[in-house]
Amino acid sequence: MENNLEPVQLIVSKVSQPIGEFYVGRIESRQLRAISYVEIRSFLEGTQKKIAGIQRERNEGRINEIKRYVNLEYATFPTSVIISVPPECVDFEPYNQGDDEEPTIFKMILKPFGREGDEDYTPLDRIAFIIDGQHRVAGLEGLKEGNIFDVNVSVFIGASEADKAEIFARVNQAQTKVNPSLVVDLASFYEERGPMKFAHEIILAMNHDEDGPFHDKIKRLGKAEAGKGHIQTLAQATVVKPLLDYITPDPEGDRNKRYKGIFSSKRPVNAWNRYIFQPFYDDDNDAAVFLCLTNYFNAVKAKWPKLWDDAPAGSVLNRTTGYGALMKFLRPVYLSKCGKGEVLTREACDQVFRGISIPDTELTREHFLPGSSGVSTLYNRLLDESGLSDKQPKQQTLL
Repeated sequence: MENNLEPVQLIVSKVSQPIGEFYVGRIESRQLRAISYVEIRSFLEGTQKKIAGIQRERNEGRINEIKRYVNLEYATFPTSVIISVPPECVDFEPYNQGDDEEPTIFKMILKPFGREGDEDYTPLDRIAFIIDGQHRVAGLEGLKEGNIFDVNVSVFIGASEADKAEIFARVNQAQTKVNPSLVVDLASFYEERGPMKFAHEIILAMNHDEDGPFHDKIKRLGKAEAGKGHIQTLAQATVVKPLLDYITPDPEGDRNKRYKGIFSSKRPVNAWNRYIFQPFYDDDNDAAVFLCLTNYFNAVKAKWPKLWDDAPAGSVLNRTTGYGALMKFLRPVYLSKCGKGEVLTREACDQVFRGISIPDTELTREHFLPGSSGVSTLYNRLLDESGLSDKQPKQQTLL
């Protein structure tokens, strides 16, 4: 880059911590992308004897998710991107300070150093070394033209390699992955009723329904209540996820429409054959989904009552494996019995399960291993014994 490009200016506050001083401020995302770079920790010259860089490898899938996320109406990155800049690329000016006060707020000016071709030349696009936040910065490349997205940054001046490594390691080592059930439960606070909140409220209603198949069987926040661990066998997120998959392929996009007050949606022809509960979501008809699930799982309960009610140790029926397979099986059951927007009846479900002869003694971990393989094995067994197909829907419906 040319050395005569405009310097980047930001207002910062000084912070003092045991590791030293750094500065906290705000920068527009396009400016940050223009001046920043990363160094992935990897082998040099193909040998383990020489390793450089501190950052983890880029996760392109995560970056693509962020590229989409940053254009949503409720997008936010409230935590700082952490960067280090060379001292020779920084100038400071006091900002709104009186003559008798020691300045704590500054105008920070970030600029290239030296001349192109010089050994110590630092161009504009190599000013800011990203210590933490490379995926957020990369994802901001997807920000639509005209959209503004400010980023708060923590700026270290001339951080050593040891300090960079310490900061990166501690920031990421200290992070605890959020319980997925907590993420689902927080949908209760969303003002707009997007797919997650829609599905979450249905599952809560089923958990509270004293006459329903899921009464008191769901671990809200992923934790069983004291004394109920033997019957509360399904984590909240485990129950919600497959239901969400029957509503939309794009939960965030559909939520964003509701956030903007858009309730009508143009769906591809026959989209409901894959997303069987999408018509109910579009009509905000949670009662219909509640009835479909209640009728279906009451039929499951009637087929294997002891396993469903008592959930004995080793049984998979109303644990993650069994629930995953049963929810997968719900689609061919629905398509064989219902048209678009119709409620699945208990009688129709009983008819399907009467054709299935899997005994209680086989619905165990030994026969259906925990994980995706066990889900697929049980699902295929249900398909084979019921005579249903997951290939051809009952009918083709035009919008």
